[in-house]
Amino acid sequence: MDPTPAAILWTAAAALAGFAVLAAVLERRRARRRDLDKPGLMPWHLLQVLAFLLAVVAAALALKIR
Repeated sequence: MDPTPAAILWTAAAALAGFAVLAAVLERRRARRRDLDKPGLMPWHLLQVLAFLLAVVAAALALKIR
């Protein structure tokens, strides 16, 4: 049984939403670290926003396909 395009989009939306939550947790952890002068490598806030926007787009497309 092949997955439908809507199921694939819902799965992508859920995965992206999960990544957005993970990025939010990691951004909070980075902001609350002891040594604030230590630079971070990953732009967690940007990744969180992009993941959330892509999750919304994937969910909207899944609703439209349905």
